[in-house]
Amino acid sequence: TKRDNRLPLLMVFGNPATHSVEAGMFFSFKDNGKENRFWKNILKPARILELPFDLSQSVRKLNTQRREKMFSLKYDSPFRIGLGVFISMPSAAGGKWGGVAGIQKLLGVKAFKKLERAEQGRVLECTKKFVNSSGGVVAFQKNAWNALCSDGDPEYNIDLARAGKLKGTLKGSKKIPLRCVPPTRLSGPCSQVLKKIVNDYL
Repeated sequence: TKRDNRLPLLMVFGNPATHSVEAGMFFSFKDNGKENRFWKNILKPARILELPFDLSQSVRKLNTQRREKMFSLKYDSPFRIGLGVFISMPSAAGGKWGGVAGIQKLLGVKAFKKLERAEQGRVLECTKKFVNSSGGVVAFQKNAWNALCSDGDPEYNIDLARAGKLKGTLKGSKKIPLRCVPPTRLSGPCSQVLKKIVNDYL
């Protein structure tokens, strides 16, 4: 909710991993204290965000420090960063029950479609409060892109995402640009497309 003069950039992911929910922080530090690839191999090389951390601290403290820096805007970035998920229900980080696909498998297609419609409304409302026409939104996941893009924008295609060609506008807000990048598991291509997006804004 805190604001400054930097361009607002909202990043929307698929759904949270259970261990990150428990830690109270997106892409939380692992038990060995190592940074998640999202912070280390995606955001840093893309020059979007860098957060310092003290390796002498416990994993719990590291996650708390990162959350506090994000909330207070005390980080090195040309953007005011927002993080969100399209599906709020958590799942395992991987495996057959992991990710958004795991949620759909658990609920079934019919119930999942109802969930998607409700989540779409939540994310669009949140996005319009966080972003203005000078900022933008980046989707990191297929369902998020398809639900948030305007009519007439291309449907999700992994090859288009890898090439940085999934571009559109936010549904109901043609002045807010929407971009899509490859999923975080493809850290190299994801970071490269994010870097192009940074260059477009700056």
